[in-house]
Amino acid sequence: MFVVASQTAEPSSAAALRDRGDAYYHFSMGQQSRLQGEVAEALQHLRKAQKSDPASGAIRAETARVLREAGRLEEALVEATEAVRLEPDSAEARLMLAQLHLARSEGEAGEQALRDAAAEFEAVARLQPEDGRTRQILLTLANLYRRLEEHSDAVGALERYLALDSGSFDAHVRIGDHYLALGEAEKAAAAFKKALELQPSAQAYEKLAESYAKAEQADQAILHYRKALELEPKSLKLHLDLGDVLFQARRHKEALAEADAALADDPHNRRALELKGRSLRDLRQFVQANEAADRLLAEEPGDLKAAYLKVTIAEARRDFTAAAAGLEGLLARKGIDEDPVQRGGNDRVFLIHLGFAYQQLDRFADAAGAFGRASRVGGEPDALLLGYHVEALLLAKDYDQALRAVREARGRFPDDPDLATQEANVLRARGEVPAALAIVEKLERRSPRDVDVLVQVAEFYQRAKRYTEAEAVLRRAREVKPRELRTLFQLGAVLERQKRHDAAETVFREALTVQADAAPVLNYLGYMNADRGVRVEEAVSLIERALAADPENGAYLDSLGWALFRLNRLPQAEELLRKAAAREASPVVLDHLGDVLKRRGAIVEALDCWRKALQGEDDGEELDRGLVEQKIREAQASLDAHTQPRP
Repeated sequence: MFVVASQTAEPSSAAALRDRGDAYYHFSMGQQSRLQGEVAEALQHLRKAQKSDPASGAIRAETARVLREAGRLEEALVEATEAVRLEPDSAEARLMLAQLHLARSEGEAGEQALRDAAAEFEAVARLQPEDGRTRQILLTLANLYRRLEEHSDAVGALERYLALDSGSFDAHVRIGDHYLALGEAEKAAAAFKKALELQPSAQAYEKLAESYAKAEQADQAILHYRKALELEPKSLKLHLDLGDVLFQARRHKEALAEADAALADDPHNRRALELKGRSLRDLRQFVQANEAADRLLAEEPGDLKAAYLKVTIAEARRDFTAAAAGLEGLLARKGIDEDPVQRGGNDRVFLIHLGFAYQQLDRFADAAGAFGRASRVGGEPDALLLGYHVEALLLAKDYDQALRAVREARGRFPDDPDLATQEANVLRARGEVPAALAIVEKLERRSPRDVDVLVQVAEFYQRAKRYTEAEAVLRRAREVKPRELRTLFQLGAVLERQKRHDAAETVFREALTVQADAAPVLNYLGYMNADRGVRVEEAVSLIERALAADPENGAYLDSLGWALFRLNRLPQAEELLRKAAAREASPVVLDHLGDVLKRRGAIVEALDCWRKALQGEDDGEELDRGLVEQKIREAQASLDAHTQPRP
């Protein structure tokens, strides 16, 4: 019950005593009228009480209560604010003011009203920490902080609640949710484990699994999602959350099974169809993956995720013409209802992928344009994106623009080693070798034991065909991290370029002890040995393992075709080399196909392949042009001898 504040004061006169008596009478009558639903009468009594005792916060608070119940919130807020001013230590007055701010938050007052409500609830909890209502007030505070996305404050409120009721399952779950929002996965897991001790439930298992997923502990996340499913086997959300974790863990067959389980109950579930499409894509079942994406688009033609899924399927198939077309379509969308910020982020992703698709199609100027556009949408670009732009300009041989772009990028990111080596590469391409060397030598001095930097420096030397320097830098990198796959692969390639094949093979085999399924290593070692006619049967096996990981890779198809040619298995070799040429008609692939055709007796077609090989771009100078020219002369002579009329 409210107590009229002035009753505690000593009466100074008979008149004062009479005023206080009148105030108490009208206050009591006002309460009775409120309970009877007589709002006007209640307010009439309370106004008289205020006049008799203007210093009473309790009377003001009761007036606010009546006005609030009558829906007159603005008037109620004035009375409650005055009540708190008069009696700042009144928990009842502050509670009334908190409730009014909370009611106002649903209107135009919004976030500020929520903050005002939280401040008043905090004051109530401080004024009456042992009151029976304090637990509910703390829960209300936690809800307010959740709505304000102030997760640390929500944790504080819930911790105070748990100090009063440590056995609350719901509070442990809620505090775990806030720890997840704060990125503190370990603390979240501890809270969910405590909840499970109190009450084993699908909800707690699910939350614990989510915390493990955030901590990138996939095995534990999968285990606990499965436990949650044991309790709620029909939960589509659990199946799909588990499927996402399985997908991230590259357990694509299991992810597909979870998508199918969800689709069995809800055949039109879009999240399940999207998971199915992604899983089938990575299982290289492209036809079925496209069917899933098409189902999504049939039901919702404007679905960006579904359209982008089709793009990634085309990329996985190495059908970069289709990928580019899909991305161009996405970028041309109207997007009338699309949030501008979100659109910018989406466009950046699409443009980056478009840039890479154009590069695969040897459309380097277009690639540079796509990367340049990407850097101008979706917020400030990072160093990596600016580097993509420079690399595309370099491939397009637009060296002046590349130099301007890389120097502008380095102005933004002066300490980025990738951009530094890119500037060196641009300078080298322009013929400014001393300036290029000065940059990489400075990088070496600045970071003599940074493996990433050393590998970048070695790559510069390798592209400049300074293989001795590249080898020396890579060997220093090995001293720092002896079993770094990237270092081993690059060192093997540098040794092979120096025709030190046995040493290169030793390094490549060591790399395979680090990662047995490293497709680039398997392909390089297999091709190198097949090309020199050493252990060719094993070379075939190595390249087949690389193709198992990337079946549409044109370079790997070329390697296997060449190895089979070495074994004189001509029909298979021709089939693979034609497929490789369809993927990427590089001079080396065309040269290999010409050799197969020549041996099969198709001399005219072989000549066509060799001539195209000489006309093609060979920036890596991998083609032995003199040898190809000799093959053309010999084949033409042979062809002429067979076509000359007999005397």
